Amino acid sequence: MPNQLFIICPFSCLEPVLKKKFGKSIYFLTSPLASVETADIQFLNALKCIIETEKITEIIIVNSTTCRFINGVISNSKQCHFQCVEVLQELFHKNFKTDFDGLTLNEQAYKLAELCISYCTLEILQSNILGSHILTSNIEIGGLIISDNKTVFNHLKLTNKV
Repeated sequence: MPNQLFIICPFSCLEPVLKKKFGKSIYFLTSPLASVETADIQFLNALKCIIETEKITEIIIVNSTTCRFINGVISNSKQCHFQCVEVLQELFHKNFKTDFDGLTLNEQAYKLAELCISYCTLEILQSNILGSHILTSNIEIGGLIISDNKTVFNHLKLTNKV
């Protein structure tokens, strides 16, 4: 069984759901919108150390269609001033005509969660410290979108082992 690191939003309270689904021997990193601050070199080095120490073989970025930030962006509600929310707003507005126009609110939430996971993955993989380590250490990175009251799990395969 792979040693899995789940990157999740602390406001979505997904730890018990993920432990029930994937077992109790999994690791969590929490950050708003499951984003990783790739400009913080000390943080990236510490995260790389944890990945090495715990022999992490799979990193899974998790979002939920019930995420307050995702739904706040879709409904244009007042949001907290996290940088990741600004990125989410930019993703939504930039891709509205091609990816969101005509979709139901639930479909928009799913699509925005998917775009957010893809964006976070790209940010991680482009980081010199963490990205190169993931690619050279045979670590798989994927996404997971949880929907329908935390009962439906949709896996997104983002990279294969290199």
